[in-house]
Amino acid sequence: MKDLKDLKKLANKKFATIILPEANIDERIRQACIRLLKEGTTKLIVFGAIDGMTKEFLSDKCEIINIESDPRLEDFATQLYELRKHKGMTIDEAKELIKTPEYFSMLLLKNDYADGLVAGAKWTTANTLRPALQVIKCKKGKSSVVGSMLMLKKGMDPLVYTDVSLIENPDSEQLAEIAISGAEFMDKVVGNEPKVALLSYSTYGSAKSEMVDKVKNATEIAKSKSTYLIDGEMQGDSALEMETAKKKCPTSKVAGQANVLVFPELDAGNIAYKLTAYFGGVQAVGPIMLNFAKPINDLSRGSTVEEIINTVYITKLMCENK
Repeated sequence: MKDLKDLKKLANKKFATIILPEANIDERIRQACIRLLKEGTTKLIVFGAIDGMTKEFLSDKCEIINIESDPRLEDFATQLYELRKHKGMTIDEAKELIKTPEYFSMLLLKNDYADGLVAGAKWTTANTLRPALQVIKCKKGKSSVVGSMLMLKKGMDPLVYTDVSLIENPDSEQLAEIAISGAEFMDKVVGNEPKVALLSYSTYGSAKSEMVDKVKNATEIAKSKSTYLIDGEMQGDSALEMETAKKKCPTSKVAGQANVLVFPELDAGNIAYKLTAYFGGVQAVGPIMLNFAKPINDLSRGSTVEEIINTVYITKLMCENK
């Protein structure tokens, strides 16, 4: 994958069923649905009456569900109760929660009625992540969901920025998992060889502090748990610019050519991806939620129709690499 054209081309070679649970409450989602249905390579699941419903929604590529009358409600409520009774949930509470699109969506996904889910145009991140963590949970061997951005621009190799939306101040263990998860996404979904740089204001010990030590320790942990090319701690110019890399870390196989950038805490990652998009004309695709057992992605509430479609494309590619 090189750019947005490649993203669309790759996604449209795959067929997947994606839940877009906000189509009946958000015009941007509705417009994204129409465009996706016209392309014909994605089956969509939506809920309720959709104002201004067009012929596209009536095709065999779209399933419109009325949750209140769905015959799976009782079975889904029982499943939710079994999943959450150890946390004190009662069967009556499960029966009420399963009537909400947030929980009903996750049970559809869990039971393989769909391959992936994209939400967040209206829902808060908590609305999406709480039921997802309770029902879908993390992949085996993963402890946290990681929020990442795929940064695409014509003429530039893709970059993954991570974590940019979820883990505020990761410790060294969490930072190592963030690094490995980013590498897995670059490898298995983007299709490029990952070269992972754990970023800092220090390169190879040029500064001393607890913040630097955290990144150094995370680098060692990540290297011990993965065969991907991972290096750090390093500054942004050392990670991306070869002339600087030759001076500061000449032995590194990552420096100067990194394509997965791991930020030491959330402020840095979130600010960096937004400034990159604003000043660099780079398309930020995401947030992409890594490490769920099934593909679930959380939109920014400011997402455009184009950004929603791009997130569906990424979700489809993740469905092929569950």
